[in-house]
Amino acid sequence: MSKTSTNLDIVKYIYNELEEPNKNKIKIQSLLDTKTKRQIESFDEIKSCLDNFFLEPSEEIINKIKAYSLQSKSEYFV
Repeated sequence: MSKTSTNLDIVKYIYNELEEPNKNKIKIQSLLDTKTKRQIESFDEIKSCLDNFFLEPSEEIINKIKAYSLQSKSEYFV
């Protein structure tokens, strides 16, 4: 890793949370240094794997939450 970027900078870059000047530095660094480019690709692959683990509730669970909410709301206002 060069002095221009750190692992944290690369993670911020992957998640699009890096300030513009630093984002440009990492882009340039990845073009000049294959090690940096490989690290970015590796981190991006890890991010993709983590994104696949994101769970969303099923429609059935959402409906149960809504039903409970409506039931609780009607009991509150009685």
